[in-house]
Amino acid sequence: MKMRFVVILLLLNVAAVAAGFVFFGDYWGRQTDHEREAAQAELTAWKARVDASVASEPANPTMVYETNDFHWSQLESTNYREFIANLRAVGCPESTIKDIIVTDVMRLYAQRRGQYYHNGRPFQYWETNDKRKLTEPQIEERDQQLAQIDKELPAVLRELLGINYERELNKYFVDSDEDNSRLAFLSDDQRAQVLSLREEFEGKRERILYGPQNGKPAPSDIEQLRQIDQEQDEALAQVLSPQEKDEYELSTSATADRLRQQLIGFDPTQEEFLDLYQRQKAIDDAYEFEDTNDATVIAAKAADEAQAMKVFKGNLAGDRLAQFDRSQDPEYQNLSVLSQRYDLPAAAASTLLDMRQAAEEERQKLLSNKNIPPERVEAALQAIQAETEKAARETLGEKAFTQYSQSAAWIKNLGTN
Repeated sequence: MKMRFVVILLLLNVAAVAAGFVFFGDYWGRQTDHEREAAQAELTAWKARVDASVASEPANPTMVYETNDFHWSQLESTNYREFIANLRAVGCPESTIKDIIVTDVMRLYAQRRGQYYHNGRPFQYWETNDKRKLTEPQIEERDQQLAQIDKELPAVLRELLGINYERELNKYFVDSDEDNSRLAFLSDDQRAQVLSLREEFEGKRERILYGPQNGKPAPSDIEQLRQIDQEQDEALAQVLSPQEKDEYELSTSATADRLRQQLIGFDPTQEEFLDLYQRQKAIDDAYEFEDTNDATVIAAKAADEAQAMKVFKGNLAGDRLAQFDRSQDPEYQNLSVLSQRYDLPAAAASTLLDMRQAAEEERQKLLSNKNIPPERVEAALQAIQAETEKAARETLGEKAFTQYSQSAAWIKNLGTN
């Protein structure tokens, strides 16, 4: 009877393990064929080890029960590549693997960073904080080590997982849905393919740009970079139509991102943006592999950009030209951002700038008029400041004005002699 009981337990154990394999296969069934093929050898070996363990289990109910426990140590490894292979072998989703590895790598580098923020003096509660400050040599050593870590960490994550470190951090601290938002015009399948291609070719570029030479790319490196650009272009053309490919570039390229920042306050139409983008993109492509620290190159690119801008502005007429010129003022751009944030009228930014110009001109007239007694000048300046502040507050509203006034030193300067 006892032997029969043990045999039944063994059979149940085998059935449970087999069910577990079926469960893993169904639950993680969404993994790609490529990932499964890459892990198949290890998965087969893992199954064999479990089957052998069950077959050789002694006739003891307690020990048979233990073989059904899953231990994390079965997967953990001090070698990240082996650890990742083990996770893939049991069908762990790539997104989960990424979360596990990123967290572990970040913790490792956080520990490395932390050791350079201590001067080695033990904490004693009665000592003031200056006792634990770093010495100048320690600060220099810390900065050197942190610079090395800042270079090494992105390379490690790229090599292990094929991901962009900065973009990955943005998903946690800025916007986890940025890619889906920008590429909403693509199907889910197309989006997944182009994002995979982006990571693949970014990795190829980084291995050249951040390689051991740590300096200016050699001619052979530049040729490789050109080849990578061409290969990526061809790969995208296999996934996207010409129109989709153009929109992908307009949605994700560095040129387009820079223009979206530079044109704040201008509110370009689609046609205006495309016109300036095409001109700027041609320049960026022409100077992509030039030495940006070379004064001659800098001057040549600036001249080309000035000419392109001249042609672009020549296509604008009337108010659009005036609005574009005004939008190049950083103060106007800041006010445009503020207006957008607080849902102010479109004219608020222009009103503030006109107000500033008028107030500063009036202040200058007072200061240059030597026929007015100093005490009257001072009183008049204070009146100008008070009236300007009141008008600005009414134009922006209380909340927006409170924020704006923190950096608007010009208002306070109106009242000074």
